[in-house]
Amino acid sequence: MLQPHPRDVRPPGPQVPTALDATTAAGRSEPRPALPRTPAVDIRSDGVQTAAVTTQPTLTPRRRAARGRRPSRRQAAAAGAVVVALAAGVLTGVQWRAGQAADRRQVAAAQAADEAAALATAEAAEDAARTAAAARLALAWAEAAAPAQAGLEAAQPVLDGSAGQVTDDAVRTALAEAMDAVRTALAGNGLPADLSRAVASLAAALDAVAGAQAAWQAEQAAVAQAAAAAAAAAAAASRPASGGAGPDCGGGGSYEAPRNDGGTTFHTSTPTANGDGTNGNLPASAMTPLGWCQDSQGNSQWLRSDATAALTSLNEAFRAEFGENLAVDLSYRSYADQVAMRAYYGGRAAVPGTSNHGLGTAIDTWEWAEYAFGSARYDWLVAQGPAYGWVAPSWARQDGANPEYWHFEFTG
Repeated sequence: MLQPHPRDVRPPGPQVPTALDATTAAGRSEPRPALPRTPAVDIRSDGVQTAAVTTQPTLTPRRRAARGRRPSRRQAAAAGAVVVALAAGVLTGVQWRAGQAADRRQVAAAQAADEAAALATAEAAEDAARTAAAARLALAWAEAAAPAQAGLEAAQPVLDGSAGQVTDDAVRTALAEAMDAVRTALAGNGLPADLSRAVASLAAALDAVAGAQAAWQAEQAAVAQAAAAAAAAAAAASRPASGGAGPDCGGGGSYEAPRNDGGTTFHTSTPTANGDGTNGNLPASAMTPLGWCQDSQGNSQWLRSDATAALTSLNEAFRAEFGENLAVDLSYRSYADQVAMRAYYGGRAAVPGTSNHGLGTAIDTWEWAEYAFGSARYDWLVAQGPAYGWVAPSWARQDGANPEYWHFEFTG
């Protein structure tokens, strides 16, 4: 059985209102009916009397105030609706804020993507620019390297061939230094402009060497020409006086009057009909006279028939070049005339029976200045004669063992 709280136990008999009861009554807007009470039960033991316990528990003022404030069902429903509305609003706000955050994240992601794309585009542009610049540099280098290699290839033989053949050897030293500079530039893979400048310096040095070599060669040619003229004069002075060339032998551009100085005169020999074919004894049937250049005695120029045909063709080309016939002074020489010339010239004449004149395969031009070493006619005959089988033998060249500018032989 429940025991009442001591403060709910009242003594039996009439009750005097307490200050609490007055306060509670004053807090209500209207009088509250008093609760019916049951007779008290004396539960005192051992001489202690306690308050009687009522059948209904007596409410404390706090409980009575709480019971007075309990909401009705309508109020509870309204309150629930408010709670639901607030919860929905909170949820909606949360969702809205979540959407805003998602939108901000999307914008940030888009901006980051745009920035990344812009950076990638810029890097690609820089790479393309570097690649294009490298390509342009490679092309410019190739364009500069080609003439550099060509210049080196052209300069080396000039440097080698000009040794001792320049008026001033300093130009060869400068050329060698310019070649080294080009090689260094090629090996260093520097700027194309630097290589181009080195090539320009090489070209200038090459021109300087070529000019110095040309000057040296001109000097040497002048010396050689003077020596040739002196040699020709000495040779002409040692030969017997000539009876003079025929009117169709040579021309106004080369003709010289005869030197009738009283010396011995030699003429072309005339072959005999019964020659045995040995040197200086050729039969007339094996020979053919030239169609021009009879001597002052009316003697024709005889040669072996094939040699005559070849010299005739050469003379046509000569006449086309110089406007006159080739000036032939001597051709066939009999054995007897070989003996006479040996006696007159001594060791400078061929041993009788060994001369090419005795075979009808040699001629001597007139000893005129226009046929001397270095002259236009001599140089032309040396250059063009071999095409027709006629040559200037090495021993008769200017630097030969017995220089004779007038002597040419038929080799077939």
